[in-house]
Amino acid sequence: MRFYFQAILTLLLALLLFVGCETTKNIKGSITSTVDSMTSDVDKDLFAQVPENQLEGVQKAEFDLLVSNEKVKLAELKEELASKQKKYANYELDLAQKNKKEASVKLDIEKLEAIDRSGLGEKQDNIKTIADLKAKVPYIESDRIKIGAKLSTTQIDIDNLIKQIKEMEEMIKNMKMVKE
Repeated sequence: MRFYFQAILTLLLALLLFVGCETTKNIKGSITSTVDSMTSDVDKDLFAQVPENQLEGVQKAEFDLLVSNEKVKLAELKEELASKQKKYANYELDLAQKNKKEASVKLDIEKLEAIDRSGLGEKQDNIKTIADLKAKVPYIESDRIKIGAKLSTTQIDIDNLIKQIKEMEEMIKNMKMVKE
């Protein structure tokens, strides 16, 4: 499952980089050719007959559409970032609960050992219960380590998304309409 998630994330990152680079090339080149594929409601043959001096409003609208498309991608990245941050917060909660559980088990061990040292209770029951509780501690520690790893990898994902968002915001800010 983890490998599958990493593969999807890697594919999405590669796609995002490709789309960002491709968009920059298209802005430098011909805006019209890119937008034609998005606006299929217009008869291309008829539109091709429009005189060049009548295209100023069209070019502006095409540019606005390209900018809007990039803003949608940016919003999707922000949504993904929010999802990762929520996931991170859930891992933090899981970790805090594991820490609490470990502290609780260790407290119980100390209490039972104090009872046993004082000669109270059944000696065999005390030994068995203490052993059972001590056997739980490594499992709790193992879970904490796994959660810590999930926190670390999720933080890396968050940092990468923040970087991508900043880059995309800068790209959108620097987009300019190119007149042919």
